Amino acid sequence: MNKLLRVMFIILIVAMTGAAIMQLFFPEITGANSEYGIATGWQREIGFWNLAILPILIGVNLKYDYYFLRIVVISLIVGGLGFGTNHLLGFIEDGSKTISLIGAIENYLLVLFWVIGLRIESSKNRLGKKALQ
Repeated sequence: MNKLLRVMFIILIVAMTGAAIMQLFFPEITGANSEYGIATGWQREIGFWNLAILPILIGVNLKYDYYFLRIVVISLIVGGLGFGTNHLLGFIEDGSKTISLIGAIENYLLVLFWVIGLRIESSKNRLGKKALQ
């Protein structure tokens, strides 16, 4: 796996672990800083979702397999586009919610890095296949 993807996965694993802890054990704090307000059950549900995704992210880092790496990165791209668009729509609906604009920009930047990392990995994979022929 290329260094960009490796770093991106490490950042994501750390961020999702921290978010899961906050959402599971301090949902009021997390909800208070959310544009959607305090919804303790919803915060916990997101925390459990983060915990469910962590083994996938850790596994793809521990054992390299181009096919599964590509599937996970494509999923992260789709999710990032969805989350970013949701935040952008929230900002468009209420321009005072600058946290939504920040969330949109953050997610779109992550998508850009995932795309770049996947392109690097795909070209590396193609070169490796040519060398074997």
